[in-house]
Amino acid sequence: MKRNLILLSYIFICIFTLTNLSYSQQSNIYDDFSKKALPNWIWGGLEMKYSHNEDNKENGFAEIFSKSPVKPNSYIGKIEKVEEQLYTAGNFVNLMLKGAENDCKVKVSLIYDVDNNNTYNDDQDILLEAKPISIDFKGWKEVKFKLDEETFKIISAHKDDFAVTEEPAFALRVEFEAGPNYNESVFTSGIALVSEIVNTENLTATTENTTRKNIEDTYFKAKNFPNPFNPNTKITFFLPETSNVTLTVYDRIGREVQVLLDQSLSPGEHTVDFNGSGLPSGIYFYRIKSYDRTEVFKMMMAK
Repeated sequence: MKRNLILLSYIFICIFTLTNLSYSQQSNIYDDFSKKALPNWIWGGLEMKYSHNEDNKENGFAEIFSKSPVKPNSYIGKIEKVEEQLYTAGNFVNLMLKGAENDCKVKVSLIYDVDNNNTYNDDQDILLEAKPISIDFKGWKEVKFKLDEETFKIISAHKDDFAVTEEPAFALRVEFEAGPNYNESVFTSGIALVSEIVNTENLTATTENTTRKNIEDTYFKAKNFPNPFNPNTKITFFLPETSNVTLTVYDRIGREVQVLLDQSLSPGEHTVDFNGSGLPSGIYFYRIKSYDRTEVFKMMMAK
């Protein structure tokens, strides 16, 4: 009897430790489905409903299913969490999903509402779309998408890049597609967690070192701080010799926002203030131009 109690205690400790380790890896938890509702979730092409009356993390999840049988090679539908979510480049977008036990895939996209109109417009906004992952398995699994340029492609009408991840995504989109070997039937799945998992590699330090090296390699050695900013930032640059300098800010599609400087300057370090009040969040560029040099630098305003 005593041995059994010791064994049970040991098992309990192991389960408790593993559970805590699992949650400690989550940088941000955006939905653990512990509420008796689906706040900020919308869906189309399929149905989504909360699964239990109990209000606890262990049992709460959302059922995802189609009303009618799904055919092979067809689009099943999507669900979206319309809520600000900040995922850091290099980390993992993590979903706890229930397998469909059929030939189908799941695709995750992050939507960035650059023009701040609370909806996705493909002519202005940015979509980061991940490569699909199979959910042809039984039971529950964590499905992870590494937020990098190998896994996600940038869909934008403009020359945008991964700097957009420095501001929160407007929404997370999860799409389901049936493969060629899908056994025609009603689609069923589920979701129990939306979170970010920190990548153990020190990507931040690498990025900082690379950024510092790039600054040192430029002619003007320009930088702005803070970056991201809201709504003020200081642009600092170095001038090796006396020259007339223009400093101009542009939005991400190349429209002139403001001329901050247009005058002759002496050699040395110079600092200019930029105030983005009245401008939307997003990526901006500042161009420094002297008599024989022109350089362009990027900055991010996140309100």
